[in-house]
Amino acid sequence: MDNGNNTGFGSSRRRLLAAVGATSATLAGCTDFLSEDENSGNGGNGDDSGNGNGEGNGDDSDDGGDDGGETLWPAIDDGELLADFEEEPNRRTGEVSVSSDDARRGSQAAVIEDEEGESAGLTVYFSDGIDLTEHDVSFAAKPEAANRIVVEFVAPGRESRLTTVRTVPGEYTGWFRLDCGYEHKPGDEPDLSNVTAINILATNDGRPIKMAVDDLRKVDSVDNGKAILLFHGGYESQYEIAADMLEERGWAAAVPLPPEAIGESGRMDVTQLQELQDRGWDICSNPSTTTALSDSPQDRQRTVLENSKNMLEEQGFEDGARHLLVPGDRMSEETYEVVRDVHETAFLFGSCPSTMPPTERHMIPHIWGPSLHDGVRRHINLVDQYNQLTVLRMQRIVDTDDPEDGEMSLDEFEHLLNHLEHRGLDVITPSDLVDGDYERETDDDVDDERPEGTILEAGRSYEFEGDGSATETVELDEGVAVASFSHDGDDEFVVELDGDVLATTAGQTTGESIRPVDGGSYQLEIAGDGEWLVDLSQPEIHGEDLEELPVERSGNGASFVGPFWAPDDVSLSPTHDGDGEFVVTGYGADGSYEQLVDQTGSFDSSRSYAAGGAVWIDIEADGDWTLAVEDA
Repeated sequence: MDNGNNTGFGSSRRRLLAAVGATSATLAGCTDFLSEDENSGNGGNGDDSGNGNGEGNGDDSDDGGDDGGETLWPAIDDGELLADFEEEPNRRTGEVSVSSDDARRGSQAAVIEDEEGESAGLTVYFSDGIDLTEHDVSFAAKPEAANRIVVEFVAPGRESRLTTVRTVPGEYTGWFRLDCGYEHKPGDEPDLSNVTAINILATNDGRPIKMAVDDLRKVDSVDNGKAILLFHGGYESQYEIAADMLEERGWAAAVPLPPEAIGESGRMDVTQLQELQDRGWDICSNPSTTTALSDSPQDRQRTVLENSKNMLEEQGFEDGARHLLVPGDRMSEETYEVVRDVHETAFLFGSCPSTMPPTERHMIPHIWGPSLHDGVRRHINLVDQYNQLTVLRMQRIVDTDDPEDGEMSLDEFEHLLNHLEHRGLDVITPSDLVDGDYERETDDDVDDERPEGTILEAGRSYEFEGDGSATETVELDEGVAVASFSHDGDDEFVVELDGDVLATTAGQTTGESIRPVDGGSYQLEIAGDGEWLVDLSQPEIHGEDLEELPVERSGNGASFVGPFWAPDDVSLSPTHDGDGEFVVTGYGADGSYEQLVDQTGSFDSSRSYAAGGAVWIDIEADGDWTLAVEDA
């Protein structure tokens, strides 16, 4: 595989995928452990009202903190102080102490440890609850011996929480500021207006654990979620395919690449990169290294970073050269010091979203964009719901159904862009971030009044019956198509409309499914091992047909709920009691769609849905299910 002259890329890519898997496997255990008895204590050292109102720039300074003590990066003076650990905090697990040697604000910091390598954590309680609906949380962290940090926001109890799961480079042992982007929502819908506790936990894959924590605080968040797209490597497909697809949406992105790779076979040349820059793209630094940057002496690291930046500047990419994609996602404390001197932002794998704007600009976490069905869509949904930032890294875009390692298929890439667009995220660049050009104008003329009269006209209607497999051509009008089916057989039964699965089940079954359609000729494909019946109809939809929220339904097998009226985001609470696939998808009368759940086996959690207007929820299940829908 062409690795962009970065000999560490292949192994780095494998580390990214391994880390994603490890994080997913570890998350449930971490959050369950954290959530035990979260209300068993009272008090703690968190000040419900906060005691800090200072302004700061995040740099090392002697300007004084909220308590009049010294403020050292990564302690900051922005926002409102929630805890400065001047008193020993509540122990969650492992051992908890305080240390004056580690203080970044005031006289001491909290230290969590566990020699057995299981977990170490603390809890900050808020007896009256705190409101984080328009705020993000960050804190200073020093993972002396920790490679994963889990933060849980209890809002207000065990079943309603949000989590941050941040991967840290194994060799990093210094201070940095951790911005708590929400990675997972494992239970009921949290109420961020009533956060009763914040739990902070460190793990280290079974090795001894030690981490210092200081300066826990909240800062104002933005009004809309953001996304940054990093097209790593500068490959031609990014120019030939991705650029035009972004241009259609009025979006720009970033291209981190080794400057010496410009113009190589399969890579963009200077002219193409300059054209992208004219469209608002950032051409960023991603130096090629023969060994991990963090394994080199600090003066050598500085030379590598400065040379790469200078080469980009000499070719006219001054704005983009301010930003770095950390080579191989390897960073030590020494690397971090040099990066802060040379660059204005730096990105590396972190497995979670970030706050917006991030208080830590030199360890902004990114995730692997092609993992669309393994967390990326969930991150996008959470970033939309809580107005945070996700950074998605991609490499080659290929027009094939079987992409190789490091590639993303054109269909999946289009799905990603459609999902970002449907969720309404602002797609920005690293330069937008540092220059403060990330707020977008909102459309104040959106009509959220419930429609009257006919919303969708009635269309065609068909009935088919058979035994085995069949393919039928049907003509459909613009609107929605409802498929009702029955199957009298023992094995698999599948119904597809132009490749879109309407039913996939087995045995004797009945069910129904709904899809928006544009109108025109469609191929209806049916495969079963026994007698079957399929009715395909296009009902007329009126304003008076739209049900008001909240809506609650239950059933078994394939079905749909709706239409109902949802002028804004809604919250769904689906459950599934079965062993097979459970797929929940939202469809709008305007043709929009969003897959909300795609799981196998039992399911009990909540999801947000960026609904708009008249919508349906389509459900594919092999067992009993329930669904509750309410305003978010």
